[in-house]
Amino acid sequence: MWLKEPGRINDNIEFLGTHELCFYLVQGRDLLIVGAGMSHATPALERQLRKLDIDPHRVKYVVVTHSHFDHCGAIPYLRKRFPDIQVLGTAASQDALAKPKVAQYNARMNDIAAAQVGLRNQCIPLEGQSDALHIDRVVSEGDVIDLGEGVSVEFHEVPGHSKCCLATYVPGFRALFPTDTTPHPVDDWNDLAFPSAQYDFASYVESLRRLSEFDVEILGLDHHGVILGAEAKEFLRLALQRTLDFQQKVLSRYAESKDLDEVARETAREALGKVKLPFITEDLMFIITRAMIRNIIAGN
Repeated sequence: MWLKEPGRINDNIEFLGTHELCFYLVQGRDLLIVGAGMSHATPALERQLRKLDIDPHRVKYVVVTHSHFDHCGAIPYLRKRFPDIQVLGTAASQDALAKPKVAQYNARMNDIAAAQVGLRNQCIPLEGQSDALHIDRVVSEGDVIDLGEGVSVEFHEVPGHSKCCLATYVPGFRALFPTDTTPHPVDDWNDLAFPSAQYDFASYVESLRRLSEFDVEILGLDHHGVILGAEAKEFLRLALQRTLDFQQKVLSRYAESKDLDEVARETAREALGKVKLPFITEDLMFIITRAMIRNIIAGN
């Protein structure tokens, strides 16, 4: 089952945000949010949180799944909304977001996206306060946080899409939040976009292999919703297979043309039709795709 739009997953996990920008509220005695999305998702997030009527002091953590602009833009809103919140992320995310150029770029991209969808007046402007995008507490492979009432959360480093990707696993509910270390669904749960492995393709494949071994019946994606039931495990299997198929397709195209840019342009055009994320432009898709294809070729 593919849950495309926000709603209750079970008594302890809520899918919040939007179809494109997903957040997950995990509840024990304390609460943890997986995902920090973009600023223009925060008006929807605020409406959802008001309906849930949660004591703001119970929300102790937000997990930054990686440091890209579409995964950290809601941090200033969450800091304001929840006074006791700690922003969690990998050491690599902490290092990336501590760089002024990275933080300023992320802030600018969030403000541009908010303006494009007509929500800038409803969002906290990020330019000029990009220092709010920092990581408060580093979590590493195998770290566990006890939320109380029998709910614990594990963290696993899954590089490939970026150096700093962090998956979150809630074993008590067999719930895995893999960040962008999987392709996302497009028109059906088993219709997958291309992989996005621009940092290191071999690491992406290895991370995806590790994730496919988890016991999963809730798969909460950063983009395009949640896969539930037996299809969650099958989705991970398909994600790995489609990623390996993509690798072979790229190598075949490059063997024919020997032109990296030509292969990247052709593949980026196909990829853009599958992504369906309005903040991913044609130019940005080319840059992402070219980096991934260069990495695949270099590793062959």
